[in-house]
Amino acid sequence: MEISENEIDIIIKSEDNCHIIERAEIPDIELYMDQVTTFMETKLFGYKRDMKDKIMTKTMINNYAKAKLFPAPYKKKYTRNHIMLLVIIYHLKNMLSINDIARLLLPVNEELEHNPNTHLVERIYDNFTEMQKKAIEVIKNDEQYGHAFFSNEFQVTGRNAETIQKILYVLGLSIFTSLEKRISEKIIDSGL
Repeated sequence: MEISENEIDIIIKSEDNCHIIERAEIPDIELYMDQVTTFMETKLFGYKRDMKDKIMTKTMINNYAKAKLFPAPYKKKYTRNHIMLLVIIYHLKNMLSINDIARLLLPVNEELEHNPNTHLVERIYDNFTEMQKKAIEVIKNDEQYGHAFFSNEFQVTGRNAETIQKILYVLGLSIFTSLEKRISEKIIDSGL
């Protein structure tokens, strides 16, 4: 029995439930830490794998600040720029090391240091959310990510065929992810 195309399609389409936080949804007021964690938890809820998981804790945010992934909060308050950077960090942290994220965001943080009113973060964030939308569409519509690629290229029959096909499908997606991760690291290593 092979993994059904419908089963994979349902999983891929479930990505529509992962909320993309538009800039307009980010409060235009400064927030305290508890408000930041509540905002992140509420808006990124769909990304949870297990309902017990936390999207972002106070400790995580404090560690990101210590690692200089974003400017320190002013009087314990976080601005829209902080929130936008935290959303980006959330998406990067599963793929890149903290050091790589710090290197990637260094030019942004230097600009914020010299010009707190810069629109650089907004420009990056707006493009980031558009890229998220396009990536979801690619995964839903492009055969390289679809069931057809793996089931047509790598036919498995016999005992445990369904299990083997599921493993191969995950391995195939992991190969794409790994390749994209290595390319991202090389771009960071080449200097920004």
